[in-house]
Formats: sequence, structure tokens, C-alpha cells
Amino acid sequence: MSFAPAVSAYLPLRYVLTDSLAVRTSFDPLRVDSETVLGGRAQRGMLAAALRRAGLEDELTEWVARGERVRFAPAHPRLERHARSGAPVVAHPPPAHLYVPGKDGDTLVDVFAEGADRPGVPFRAVRDPLTPDRSLRAAVRTTSERYLGRSRSGGPGQGVPFFTTSLDPGQVFEARWQLRGPDHAFLRGLAERIVAVLAGAEGTLTLGSGGTRAHGGVVVGPVDPDRLLSPDRVEHPDAGRTRGVGDPVDLLLLSPALLVGGQGQARPHALVPAVRDLLTRLLPRTPVEVVAAHVEPVLVGAYHRGYRGPMAQRWAAAPGSVVRLRPGRDLTAAHVRELEAHPLGERLVDGYGQFALLPPPPGDPEPLPPPSAPLPARAGGTVTLPDGRSPATPDLPETGRDEELDALYGELLWNAAAQPVRDHARALAHACADTLAPITPSLLGRLREVLTHPGRSAEESLAALERTLSRPPSGGGRRGPEAPGDLGWRAARVLERARLVRPGPAGPVTVHAWLGGIRAGAGTPLWWRDNRPRPDRDPAYARALAAVDLASPDGLPSGDRESGLSARAEQWEERASARLSLLLVSSWLAEAARVLRTEGDRTEQVPGRTDRDRGGGARR
Repeated sequence: MSFAPAVSAYLPLRYVLTDSLAVRTSFDPLRVDSETVLGGRAQRGMLAAALRRAGLEDELTEWVARGERVRFAPAHPRLERHARSGAPVVAHPPPAHLYVPGKDGDTLVDVFAEGADRPGVPFRAVRDPLTPDRSLRAAVRTTSERYLGRSRSGGPGQGVPFFTTSLDPGQVFEARWQLRGPDHAFLRGLAERIVAVLAGAEGTLTLGSGGTRAHGGVVVGPVDPDRLLSPDRVEHPDAGRTRGVGDPVDLLLLSPALLVGGQGQARPHALVPAVRDLLTRLLPRTPVEVVAAHVEPVLVGAYHRGYRGPMAQRWAAAPGSVVRLRPGRDLTAAHVRELEAHPLGERLVDGYGQFALLPPPPGDPEPLPPPSAPLPARAGGTVTLPDGRSPATPDLPETGRDEELDALYGELLWNAAAQPVRDHARALAHACADTLAPITPSLLGRLREVLTHPGRSAEESLAALERTLSRPPSGGGRRGPEAPGDLGWRAARVLERARLVRPGPAGPVTVHAWLGGIRAGAGTPLWWRDNRPRPDRDPAYARALAAVDLASPDGLPSGDRESGLSARAEQWEERASARLSLLLVSSWLAEAARVLRTEGDRTEQVPGRTDRDRGGGARR
């Protein structure tokens, strides 16, 4: 029994991929591709499978089979880390008339605007999804792999090579299903029933073909549990949807439109006549002029979960196709919403033919928006797992209350910190390559021998280095005899002449003062805080520690602290300052010696010049 819906609204749903996902888009049985959106057809199959497992045959017929109450929609990348107050940031297909001039261009150009033609300048289309205000573009993460699978053709049971491109897990998308009914009270009840069914099927929902290696696991929930319905198909930062008389407006396809030409054949370029018919039918007393159009064809396929096979492919108008309109009178928000509620073409229940009316881009070139990955936002007090879920973070006991947990916590942080500290030491050594003269590799090797004694702890090694640098030569005179272990006056003078360049306001310092500043005991934490990797200049250290920090709520560096670490990690860092300082200094000595040897190989030695003249004579 059909009905004439009086009102419609949209149910925004949030998808978090818990497994890799691939939706078959072509007939090729050996190749499975996945686009950067989750098609409405796949979501329809997901809901149908959930209803069938729950035994809800009446809802299956009403919501899925008839397609009168619910129209599914493609799920687009949702950039939650850049969310604005009151409006989620969702990236939609880029308008086909937006181009980047040149091969390595960094600006967007509207080819419909006057003066956009640039003879001799190549253009390339923007392919990454864009937010409606063109402030961000979504960089959806995918993985391509080859594997051997079993053939379904009934041939011999040998491996057949398959190729799959799938969406990576842990990404978040948003779909807006269109609900239709006699009044808003009916729509609210329908939305509550759908959300309840999806919540009851949590853990069993899958998208895509089950016959591929893409598992398709997904977690589905409402975007705003307190406000299930939205009146708009697309949330735009500009709250006003009204367009003034004569102001151009772009009709942007959000999903492929299956259009039919005059002879009954699939014809993507019938988009403009279809738009004219829609305007004539819904706005008969509003003259609307079609200013320009840019339509691209795309081959659309699908996979039928019920019959477990591919569906016939058809040519359609590609998402991002644009028809620019100029209304003869004001278009109110009610007019815009009424137009967007009527998709174009066929198979509307599967989400095809959906569009949005958006303001056109400015006539002048604008900067290419920066990319952003559609990763879930991390709420306070949680950590996000690789599959996108956010279980609560367990409360850690106070330091010293659980020795085994403290030991595990320390090992996690130390293993994460070791490589960034070595990289920081190498960067320091390369930064001061031109200021190390007249130090020689042999002198640096002597100092490193003091630090790397196998029978000493970190504190003992730093104390030995301090004694070596601070002890005056035996006899108290410049030419007095030196005892074993003494640095010698020549080597001390060489270290005082060499400079170490440190980033930031600290500036350069003599190598002797830098190494001698390590005071074993209470002075080591102070020296480490002055020489540790800074988050603003070398963020790898803070990122590595935050990723394994059990006390970090989101696995990201803390923006409230200068160190970028949590309070618990800072306490560990103070306790481990001797090990960290020893690792930094020993790595610097090794890398600085290698840099000097490399420079020495490149530079032709001056005849008659000896190691003693260059400072190497400090060793007796």
C-alpha cells in the first residue's frame, strides 16, 4: 500500500569501521575495489540482515522491501577532530568544476567563474572529498593487497590470485537516512525504532560482501542521541539556507544519479533535463535559470547480499556533478529543503540521485584545503583502539603502590623513548658539524669509553664523566704529568673551543660546558629538562611516549603541559633522567665522531699537519 508522505527528515548515523571494508563496485571477479564512501545499497543490506536475524519480518518489509518509509544514503567521511560547535564536519564529493591549476598547484579554481580560463595552464580535478565550506579535504586511508583465494567457478581447488583495495579500520563516516511519513511525530517514532534495532545488533553488523577478505565490521549509532532527526541533508557552517534573487546556487550530486534518456537508455548527461523537470514540478511559480553544468559519467555496480552475486552495471552521473542555477526570486530554506528531499533518477531507496544545494565557490582562486583523516574524536578519559572503539581508561594506582605495574609502565615508556632520544642526539650532532673543530674522533671515543663501562650503572657512568671533565691535570700545572684517567689540559682546551648548537633560545654552548653540566644525582633531572626533545621542535619523543602511556586519556601528547607528557610520564621521566641523559650523551658522542670522520674523508689533509695540531694530541 503506497502513501503520499507529508513530511520528511534525516536520521544522521555515525559509522566506525572495526574491520577493513571493501564494497564490490565492478563485475571483475578477481578485483574488489572500495570507494571513499559507503554506498547506500550496502547499508540497506546491512539493515536487512540485522532485521532478518532479529526475526522482524514486518519491519523488513516496511523499511527495506517497500522502500517508502526509509531511503538510505551514502556515508561520507566525518572529520570529528575538526568539529565545529553545533555542526559536524563531513566531507562530501568535490564539485566537478573545482580544479587545481598546474601539476603541483596549491589553489582551487572555479571553471564556471569569469576569467578562470588560463590558456596554456594545465588543470587537474580535485578528487579528495571536501567539506561544504571547502576548509578541509578528507584523506581516507585505504590498503591494497593481493592474496590467493578459492575459485567459485567449480574448477580445480587451487589458489586463484585476487586483488583487494579496502578501507582501513578505525575510520569514521556519517550517513543521513531519509525518513518519510505523515507527520513529525511519526518520524521521531520511526527514528527511535531504527536506532533501537541497530543498537540491538551491535557486534553483528557488517557491510560489503561476505565473500571477500574485507570483514566489513562496523559500529553504527546516532550522531546525536538527544536529537535524532535533522531537517537538512547537509549541515553547512552557514546556518542560513536562503538564497536571494539572482544569487547563483550549485546543485551538487552527493551520490550517483541513475538517469534515463529519451529512448530509455542510461544517459548520465540527462541530469540537466531532470533538474529542469524537478524545478518545474516543485517550484512552478519560481523561474530558475540553468547557468552552467558539469556532468561526469561513472560506471555503477553493486553486490546483492540476498542473491550473493553482482548486480548489472549502469552508467550514471558521477557524484560531484554540478548544475549551477540562478533563481528568479528568493529561495527560502523551506524551498531548499523541499528540493533536496526529492532525489533524481531511479533506485532512490538505495541512496542514488541525492544532491545538496550549496553556495558556489568565490570567483577568485582560493587555497587548496589541508587534508585530514576521518578518525574518531577521542573523548576525555578514554583511549581509542585501532578498531575505533573507546573503552574506559583504567585508573592507575599511585606510584610505588604496585611495583609490578610500575615496572611495566617504566619499560613501556623506556622502550618508546629510546629511539626518539637517539634521533634527537643525531640531529644535535649534525647541527653542530661545522662548530666541532678542533675535536677529533679519538677524543670523543675516549669520552664514550668512560660512559659505556659495562660494570657501571647510569648514575655511576655520569659521575665518572663528571670526574673526568672536572679533575685538573696532576701537578696543577699546564705541563705537569697526568695520571691515568685525567683528561689533560690539551683535550680540555679543545672541548672549551668547540661549540654545540642547541635549538631554541638556549643557543650555542661549549662542548665542555654541555658535558660538564651533567651533575650526577639531583642535578641530572635539571640537565635533562634543559636538553630533552622539545614538542614544538621535535615532537616524535612526546608522541612516542603518549602512544604507550597508560595514563594518557587519548594517546596524544598533552597540550596543557610544556613537555607534552602526562603528569605520570613526567614523574617517570624524572626518575629515569640518568638513563635518558646517558643515552643522549653516548649517542651524541658516537654520531659526532662519525660526522667528523666523514668530514675528514671529504677534506684533503694539509701536509705536515698532525693529529696533535688538531687536538688529538690530548691523549698521551
